[in-house]
Amino acid sequence: MYKSFILTKPGALLISLFLLFTSGYAQTYKSGVVVMTASPAGLAAAIQSAHSGVKTILLDDGPINTVNIPQEERDHASGVLQDFLNTVEKLQKYPLKGTQPISAGYAGSIFKSWTDTIKNLTILRNSPVISLKKSGKGWEIILAKSVIKTDLLVDASSDRRVVRLAALKDTPSKLADSVSYANQVYRTGIVALSQRQVFPSTLPLKSFLSSSKNVVFAGPDPGKLTFASGQAAGSIASYAAFFDTNTEHLNIRLIQNELLTYRLRLISFDDVAASDSSSLAFQQLALTGIIKGKVKNGKFLLVPDSTVSSEEIRLPVKQYYSRSQIWFLDNKADKLSLDQVLSLIKFSAQRGAELNKEVEKGWKASLKLPGKFDLERPVTRREFCVLFNAYLKPFDVTVNPEGIIKR
Repeated sequence: MYKSFILTKPGALLISLFLLFTSGYAQTYKSGVVVMTASPAGLAAAIQSAHSGVKTILLDDGPINTVNIPQEERDHASGVLQDFLNTVEKLQKYPLKGTQPISAGYAGSIFKSWTDTIKNLTILRNSPVISLKKSGKGWEIILAKSVIKTDLLVDASSDRRVVRLAALKDTPSKLADSVSYANQVYRTGIVALSQRQVFPSTLPLKSFLSSSKNVVFAGPDPGKLTFASGQAAGSIASYAAFFDTNTEHLNIRLIQNELLTYRLRLISFDDVAASDSSSLAFQQLALTGIIKGKVKNGKFLLVPDSTVSSEEIRLPVKQYYSRSQIWFLDNKADKLSLDQVLSLIKFSAQRGAELNKEVEKGWKASLKLPGKFDLERPVTRREFCVLFNAYLKPFDVTVNPEGIIKR
């Protein structure tokens, strides 16, 4: 026994001795996902992972008594952060003004009360990591009085703690804060950016991935981690853990849909309110590229009440539905009518005339479209997005990590 210790590296010797003499009361945790550090990004990652049905541990060196919420993030809140702000409103029983201060201590107490009730979530406070190493296809984390075995790690630290502790040599993909429409990878966007330089201003999924197949970063830049980027990372990690796979085998559309289900904005338009009844259709169709936003005076606009031309949608629609190229040969218009759009849907989906009656019946009730059903008038971008999304479902078409359509 002593011989095996002598042959062990000095650092490992100390750990082995420690475990030998503490094994009587050491506790072992097994988890699908472990999130390192309770930064705002870490909190959001852990909450999302647990919400997605995966046993999750949030691990931090400190007591997690305070949570800082930058004003800029509050101004663009969605998902987990918006849920937090809604909780604050309920507690104080009146609307939360955008500039009303929220102290870090008060925010910390609310998050503690909230996270204590979330199924699948365990929080280990005051638990510095002694050692982190690969174990099978996952990881083993050694703490002072416990050991954690996990499938996936989310690094939500500002100092890339997982990289340092596990002696990894990689960082996330060096993509810009966003990519332009010229790069199809925008279709894999999983969080809308509040600070925007390149449009459509959405962070691609691969910018969260490590070359280690079971590590997810809470954002490409450790100095710019947010609640939103952490929530996106939590969804990636929970997907891999839930489906017993790794980050090389991700279904991007399922991850995006999971985030949309929990109300995170993946792509954001300055002229569309989060409460807009068509918001989901706008986001999903925008992420296919069939409808593209317009940049004006530094703002990213959908212009939902403007018209749609056959030329602006011809190429992207053909990418998803090759059969449609025949339709476009006979239909060229600067302002497509509602009748023409329904004709395109029927042609591409091989639907019959019954679609017109179905749309007319559901115009206000299920589709929640304003105005009257009128086949002759020009269709608006709002109507186009809602109808295309509902009856052709292009967002269900899989894309690879480069945003290329998979068939």
